[in-house]
Amino acid sequence: MAGDEMSRIPSYEDEQTLREKLRDISLEHWVHEDLFSFNWWLLLAASILPFFIWWRLVDKCRLFEIVTFGLICAIFACFLDVVGVSFLLWGYPDKLFHFIQPLVPADFVVIPVSGMLIYQYFSTWKSYAAAAVGLGILFAYIIEPLFSLLDLFVLIHWKHTYSFIGFILFFLGIRLLMMGLKSAAKK
Repeated sequence: MAGDEMSRIPSYEDEQTLREKLRDISLEHWVHEDLFSFNWWLLLAASILPFFIWWRLVDKCRLFEIVTFGLICAIFACFLDVVGVSFLLWGYPDKLFHFIQPLVPADFVVIPVSGMLIYQYFSTWKSYAAAAVGLGILFAYIIEPLFSLLDLFVLIHWKHTYSFIGFILFFLGIRLLMMGLKSAAKK
């Protein structure tokens, strides 16, 4: 009987049972290990402080355009993060919120704020591409290893070099999309 049970395709109910168990384990871990720890406070600060810096630097005359760029960055960063976590390419041992897998400060704050700043300050493709490479180096070879050291980020089936290439393509692709949207809006 056990062999028959193991050979059947898992049902939706089987998935739900595992999700419930994972939810309960995740909440227990978060309450006892993450909440109010040093890493939790670091994640909270990383979720708030960049916006204060950004608000002082943002060109208020182009606010709508720049915020649109940032929102596109956040949407794509979150989507890519969900895919990476789901395929077990990387993971986040410590979380700001137990019910959100992606790293909220990175996907919704640091990556979009950094993207908005290079979008604002580097108007030519050449200068923007150089800034995108700079961000790729910063994120892949400095921030990711630092977050790995602090146990905020774990590489499973991934390498920092993949992130480096990914960040460059990410920022170039978002700018290309933004330029296409601006061109379509003018017509």
